[in-house]
Amino acid sequence: MDVGMLGRFFGRLTGGNWRPPEQELRFAAAAGFDTLQIRSDRAGEIEDELGIDAVTLGALFDDIGLEPVLEMLVRHDGERGALARALRANLAAIDGIGVLRVHIHPVGPSEAAALLRDDFAEAVDVAEAAGLILGCEHNAPGHRLLVEPDDVEALLDAVPGLGFVWDVNHTRPEHTARFLALRERFTLVHASDTPLPETNHHLPLGRGTVDFSPLRSLDGVPVILEIGGLPISGGPGFDTDEALLDSLERLRAFEPGSQFEPG
Repeated sequence: MDVGMLGRFFGRLTGGNWRPPEQELRFAAAAGFDTLQIRSDRAGEIEDELGIDAVTLGALFDDIGLEPVLEMLVRHDGERGALARALRANLAAIDGIGVLRVHIHPVGPSEAAALLRDDFAEAVDVAEAAGLILGCEHNAPGHRLLVEPDDVEALLDAVPGLGFVWDVNHTRPEHTARFLALRERFTLVHASDTPLPETNHHLPLGRGTVDFSPLRSLDGVPVILEIGGLPISGGPGFDTDEALLDSLERLRAFEPGSQFEPG
């Protein structure tokens, strides 16, 4: 299991109060993370959001030895082609940074659900032409798009070239087995805790009630630690260095073949 982190500078807070990118990457590498996820909320504005040009950031990833992955939160506007347009707008930055794994996290009105199959198929064509691995991320209950396993399964059946990002913290316990059955399509897994049956709290591991033991059945899929940042989880103060390091230790206990249980 490669373990990644949702870096604070690269995550939900942009232009905020976290350390500069080079320091954040060096912290991640020194702590034992393999991967660091960047998040794009405004297509085409990654460099502005991060405060660093893509080529310089890509050189830092290379020098420090981390894999960059990209989450694109796309607020679907209800118009056909919204996902491919967002991906095209980010291609220059994706190339400069050296990202291989990209996933789209669609949010928006329920009317957009009927467009997702064709929109993701178009986005897959764009990704394949650029040599990218593209996935989709499902949403937690309470959202309107890609919440139920039925919807995710139908989308993956309709778009064979599309991967899947399973978010453990978005998942009701009764749906775990069905999402886990899609493991052959996983491009990433997102891990954080939540006080089930409530979902989407993004708590440090051990502060909720999620069973992470299914992660032991995964091998070769990067697991991204996504904690803190949301008001419901206590805000950005919950993704401190200490919380990240403690969650990493707990996550390591669920690596395939591990005989250790988290304390």
